[in-house]
Amino acid sequence: MQKTMKLEVDRKVLSHIDGYRCVNCGKCEEYCPVNAISERQKEVCHLCPDCTEMKALTVDEMYDLRKESCTLECPLGISPQGYLNLVKAGKQKEAFDLIYDKNPLPSVCGYICHHPCEQICKRGQLVDEPMHIRAVKRYLGEKYLDEAPASYPVMNDLQIAVVGGGPAGLTAAHTLAKRGYNVTVFEQAAEAGGMLLKGIPNFRIDKAVVRKEIAKLEKAGIRFEFGVTVATQKEIDALKKDYDAVIIATGTQVSKGLPIEGSRIENILLAVNLMDTVNAGIRVPMYGDAVIIGGGSVAADVARTALRLGAETATMICLESGSQIPAHPWELQEALDEGVKLISGAAPLRYIGHTSKLEGLTFAKIENLDLSNFSYDIVEGSEETIHADFAIVATGQKSQYQFDREGVYFAGDIAGGKCSVIDAMASGRKIALAVDKDLTGRDYAEYEVEREIGLGERKYKVYPAVRMKADFPGIRELPAACRTGSFAVVEQAFTDDEVLLEVQRCLNCGYRFVDTEKCIGCGVCQKVCPKGDVITLEPEKEEN
Repeated sequence: MQKTMKLEVDRKVLSHIDGYRCVNCGKCEEYCPVNAISERQKEVCHLCPDCTEMKALTVDEMYDLRKESCTLECPLGISPQGYLNLVKAGKQKEAFDLIYDKNPLPSVCGYICHHPCEQICKRGQLVDEPMHIRAVKRYLGEKYLDEAPASYPVMNDLQIAVVGGGPAGLTAAHTLAKRGYNVTVFEQAAEAGGMLLKGIPNFRIDKAVVRKEIAKLEKAGIRFEFGVTVATQKEIDALKKDYDAVIIATGTQVSKGLPIEGSRIENILLAVNLMDTVNAGIRVPMYGDAVIIGGGSVAADVARTALRLGAETATMICLESGSQIPAHPWELQEALDEGVKLISGAAPLRYIGHTSKLEGLTFAKIENLDLSNFSYDIVEGSEETIHADFAIVATGQKSQYQFDREGVYFAGDIAGGKCSVIDAMASGRKIALAVDKDLTGRDYAEYEVEREIGLGERKYKVYPAVRMKADFPGIRELPAACRTGSFAVVEQAFTDDEVLLEVQRCLNCGYRFVDTEKCIGCGVCQKVCPKGDVITLEPEKEEN
């Protein structure tokens, strides 16, 4: 039976957090040794219909907003409100450090993260548009991109092997290296990056930035071995003998394909192979009409790529319709803005062609789609044929390797779950913490992503009426009419002036709160607060 020990503390002071000054970054909560600090959400006042352009709220809706927070939405557990308001306070380096502590690729995420934090942002629900959180992250990442990183501490002689140098593997390596482990990343390609370099088109992300962020990890102390393929169970077993833990983060590199009639006809391409070729700098000439099968992010990227390669038209065909379409709404809109066409709620039936030359694709409308197994019924009499000079299959990927799961850890797409860069990184971080716990027995009570938040004190309140829209910059993009003429990055970065204007929009709807019953008055929270004017140590009031 495990014994528990009760620690008696003769405290003379208690920590107090000023909710008006707090930026809600969460550092104090992470470092508090007794879990005395938690997040609270301020009450929003939006009862008056003329308060903002948005519809007024009922009392119940107003109270329900206190259950939501951008700090809960980041898959890596980083507080967006924290770094937005640190920038506002003139502490840009502290804002960057807040991100980099858990995210080794802040610039990368600043380009391509699907920003779930913005979807919950109260600014977008109450005033006008959500905070442009991703754009601020990109600004901070690129501002400190060339800054020499601090070396990872070496605090033990335990050796960790990470197989795969994509987002999941790099995040796992970063997390463990920060905790003092010796980490080696094994990558079969000539450089790390995975799908960041091979799968994402240049018009969405600057590949030079990707390479610089990875180089910083190597400079800080992570060891890389390139051109090493770990593809068999024998090779995994060899690593298990030499390393204290092995993490498999090889991703899903192979297209699932689409085995329908006529699939051996020429000019039927796989999305993964096409993007790998294009990103390697090899010109793939296209012409005429391109049909892209799939409705996800990859399909949208490939459709836009086809237009840049010379296709006159690009049409996406997908099973899903409306909100079920897996591509994020802004990704789909960017594609539509560039001229991509969309046929939704339809299933491809067969390729059409003669003497091996692709001429078209026959599809039919569907109903009763079950997304759990992608079963559906064909609508009778709905068959159509669309002309196609090229067909590109973007219906998902799978791993080319099969490994025994005993005695190793899996992270990223190969581990299952959501398939996005930020979700793969979150998986890498989660597995790294599991490795740390298993090797040392330490259980970190860190910033929890899925946690409850408390209701704010009545003295703190958010009034959207005083946060009406001013002349804020928004996100600048290359004009849609000229995008398809090159692979130039479409989304433009914030300037110094623009980012300072943007962070003024934050409603500051959350803050941290100290439970005085738990507080031991150690003052650690005050020391780690990056803003510096938030936490005071106040004498404990004596009971009469």
